[in-house]
Amino acid sequence: MMLLYRSDLVGGDVDEAIARFEGEHGFAMPAYGALVVRGVSQREVELDGEIQDHLKEWTVGRLGAVERAVLRIAMFELVTGEVPGPVAIDEAVELSRRYATPEAAKLVNGVLAAWLRAHEAGGADPDAGDEEE
Repeated sequence: MMLLYRSDLVGGDVDEAIARFEGEHGFAMPAYGALVVRGVSQREVELDGEIQDHLKEWTVGRLGAVERAVLRIAMFELVTGEVPGPVAIDEAVELSRRYATPEAAKLVNGVLAAWLRAHEAGGADPDAGDEEE
């Protein structure tokens, strides 16, 4: 999350960010972390579109950088099926609580839960855009 957060704020190549992380920490980035960082970077436009579809009275660009990074990670996990939906949502909510605010956690939960409901139902979600659960 921190690499995506930093990348969102200052830009730069994702592989350089991973190399910088490894240099700063003295060990290789875990494979799953690198997969997520690269995947989010490669699919950012698609992920932002999925997020935007479930935001109400907000835009992805208006979100805080922490919320944006957390939502992109969770949306990547949901879209690719890398992690079960409830697990991805729970982890995203916890990250939001820890690094942002309780209000951010509610927004993240609402967006991701709306996406999951829409995709489990196989169609449009009548509650799409709800920010709170």
